[in-house]
Amino acid sequence: MQTYIIPAEEGTPLDRVYSISITIRTFKGRRNVEAHVFRCDPDLAEAASYDWNTLVGPPMDPANPGDVEDVKRTLLETFTAEERDAVVSYLSRRYGSRIECITACPVELPIPLGVTPLSSITPGKTLGFIRFENVTDYPLPFAVRGFYDLTQHDPLDRQGGEEQA
Repeated sequence: MQTYIIPAEEGTPLDRVYSISITIRTFKGRRNVEAHVFRCDPDLAEAASYDWNTLVGPPMDPANPGDVEDVKRTLLETFTAEERDAVVSYLSRRYGSRIECITACPVELPIPLGVTPLSSITPGKTLGFIRFENVTDYPLPFAVRGFYDLTQHDPLDRQGGEEQA
């Protein structure tokens, strides 16, 4: 299992800035499934302490500017360096044999209007959440989930886009 932790730049305006993604070797009949790990129970009161004028960027699509509350929630779904290290440690210990790679890196600031918080995505046939916090003996003091989209990954019976005989 590979682990990549990219530090935030010096002078980053806040501690809560890290996103985490994992690549699962096989999951739900697919290979190399990427899941975006996030805090699903952020403390919304924490948002009051941030200078949102510097953290909210221009809209990704000016025709659909989005909502500042979505930017706030997106940022609150990220991790501090301490939380990042705890999540990476937990995932490595608990799922190390199933995970190909863990990547933790800072999000780019400011966050543009129009982003969708992962926690607001509605699960469906191919979109869903891994509810790590529901696993027996979950050790972290905050809830963590992983969002996945199975349509982005090859089925196990396919390799390189071709059916296996």
